[in-house]
Amino acid sequence: MSLYWKWPYVLVEAGPEQALTWRTGHMRAGQGSLPDLFFPANHSWLVSALWDERWTDIGGTAALITALHRNPLLNARRVGTDEDALPPGLTRD
Repeated sequence: MSLYWKWPYVLVEAGPEQALTWRTGHMRAGQGSLPDLFFPANHSWLVSALWDERWTDIGGTAALITALHRNPLLNARRVGTDEDALPPGLTRD
């Protein structure tokens, strides 16, 4: 499937234990092993943490996004579906 500026992705159905074994030394997180994109089978939320970016995109219900936005440790910023998620002050190469 094609995502994010038409980059090719392979989507694989797996549980957390399986997904965490596929990768080591992820470039984005140093020693992390999270996939770039993950979501539950019911598609109720989504996390996108691309290897070359310094932020994480999270999609979900209004209640989930509100809870994340209110947490001062997260430095969350609400972005609409018609907006670019690029954080202020950063530019795309």
